[in-house]
Amino acid sequence: MKLNSDFINEYLKGIFKPGAVLVSYGMRGGGKTHCAVSYCQRLIEGYYPDCPKHVVLITNVIFVKKSRKGFVTESPPGVYTIHSMKEIFPIVVETLEKYGRKDTMIVLLLDEAQNFLLGDMNNVGDMASSMKKFCGIIRKFNMCLWLLSPAMRNLGPAFRNFLDAENDPGNVNCTFQKNNADAKRFVDSRHYDMDPRSIVYVKAGFNEPTQLLPVPTSSWTRDPDTLAEGEYAYDNLSSADFVVGDFPFHEFVQHISGKSSYDMISGIKEFYEALDRGEMEDGTPVQDADKIRYEYGKILAVRMRVEYDVPRETVAALFGVSENTITNWVNAWKKSHQQDETT
Repeated sequence: MKLNSDFINEYLKGIFKPGAVLVSYGMRGGGKTHCAVSYCQRLIEGYYPDCPKHVVLITNVIFVKKSRKGFVTESPPGVYTIHSMKEIFPIVVETLEKYGRKDTMIVLLLDEAQNFLLGDMNNVGDMASSMKKFCGIIRKFNMCLWLLSPAMRNLGPAFRNFLDAENDPGNVNCTFQKNNADAKRFVDSRHYDMDPRSIVYVKAGFNEPTQLLPVPTSSWTRDPDTLAEGEYAYDNLSSADFVVGDFPFHEFVQHISGKSSYDMISGIKEFYEALDRGEMEDGTPVQDADKIRYEYGKILAVRMRVEYDVPRETVAALFGVSENTITNWVNAWKKSHQQDETT
C-alpha cells in the first residue's frame, strides 16, 4: 500500500489542529498507543510540513530512556508525562509563552481514557460534563485532545459521536481504528508484503469515507531492550494512569470559559495562585480531596448499576456501602432524569 507523501501531509493537516478531538479504539494490544506515539513523534519532529511547526505532547503514556546502568523513566524532548489534571495547564502556559500561539499545537494524549471518563452519567456536573465543556474550549489552549480506549462505547456519546453527526452529535472530529484482523484480510487480498499492524483506519468526520493510512515508523515505539544509550521508547507494558485528584476541574473550566483567548494565560496563572493559597479566585475554599473522591465514587457506582446492570449487592460490596445506599444514589440520579426505580 503506497500513498503519496503530499496526500498524507494534506490529509493530516485537516486532522491534527488545535481544537480537534480525536479518538483511537481497538482491542488491547492492537497497537493504539503505538500508532498514536508514532504520529506524535513525527509531528514533534516536523515531518508533516503543513501541520503546526511547534508541537508539544502531554500524555499519561510512560517513556523510558536507556542509560549506562539500565533504564530510567524519562520523556523525550517535547514530551511531558503527567499523571494528574493539575499538571497539564502549567505546561500549557510554559509552551505558549515559549512559542507563542501562532503555529503551535499541544497534543493531550490520554491512554485508557475510559477510566478517566467513567463519570459520564453524573448529572451534578463533575468530570465528564466538565470535559464536554472543556472540549469546546480546547482551542483556547492551542490543544488537540486525543483519547485512546479499547472500545468506543466505553467513552459515552459525547466522546464517541462525531461533531457533525446527523443524530446525537458529540465532540469527535476524527477516529483512528486499529483492527488488525480486517487489515490482514486487506493485505492478503492484495498480496501486499506488509505487516497488517502497520495499517490504521481513519475516519475524519461523520460523512467522510474511511481512509487506510500507514502507521509511521518511529524510534519511540521500538522494543526498549533494543535501545542504545541515550535513546527513548514508550513502555508498552506500563499501566497508564490519570486522575483528577484534588484539582477542582469543574471550577477551572468555568473560570477559563469566561476568559478571552488573550487573557487565557493570565487566567490560568490566577487560578493556580488561588490554589496555592488554598482558595478559589473568589476566596472560597477548595473542595476537600476526600469529598471529591467520595463524589467520584458515587458516579462510578451509579454507572456500574445503571449502564452495565452490575448487581446491587456487588456494587455495594465493591464500594463498601449498604445496598440501600446504592439504591439511594441510583434513585437520585434517575429522579433528575425523570425516571424511577424500585428497590
